[in-house]
Amino acid sequence: MRRFFGTKIDGKIIIKGSEFEHLKKVLRMKEGDEVIACTNDDFDYYSKIEKMEKDYAILSILETKKCQANPKKEITLFQMMPKKEYFDNIVAKSIELGVNILYFFKGEYSIIKEIKLSRLQSQIMTACKQCERSKLINANNLISFNDMLKKFKEYDVIIFANEVETNKIDSEILKNKNKIALIVGNEAGFSEKERKLIIENGGNSISLGKRILRCDTAVTSLLAIINYITHN
Repeated sequence: MRRFFGTKIDGKIIIKGSEFEHLKKVLRMKEGDEVIACTNDDFDYYSKIEKMEKDYAILSILETKKCQANPKKEITLFQMMPKKEYFDNIVAKSIELGVNILYFFKGEYSIIKEIKLSRLQSQIMTACKQCERSKLINANNLISFNDMLKKFKEYDVIIFANEVETNKIDSEILKNKNKIALIVGNEAGFSEKERKLIIENGGNSISLGKRILRCDTAVTSLLAIINYITHN
């Protein structure tokens, strides 16, 4: 069943904007068709298209179910800003694998210095629909390395995927932890100064294996490990 994001108003769900365009013009759906509507909360709303207006659709709710795809842990990914060819895959895979908050940060070896928020928002919605999550994550502006360090105090544990580390992750450091921060570099990696600062500010340095991974592969690998340990 097709999934759309909308707004709940007076017991109905309103689909508008790009979601309405996709529903009406691309999929050519009509009154009476059934869909799953999401309103950025913990539930999936199994709905029927009640009325198609010029710029929006009105849906009546048939059944409400708790969304099973939303992650249980609060996982934040701090990703050093990568080249464009890695960016899209990192956004998609991080959402599919349970990231709640995504920050791209500027490192010493970052080339791209800005994020197109409208495009990022569209990618986030597409990824959430793909993996059947009912809550969107925020599209955040690019932050500085120092701003990332300041945010560390908000987390129960910080995992740093360090390409020069030899020790693998100890599952005990994740035990009973709910707010988890993950740090992954871009295709050029971290400077020695950046590594030192992350560790000094509480980052647990871990290895993802003997091979140097592409940054999008590193994100996927690290999140798979975290999900396995935490049952997220």
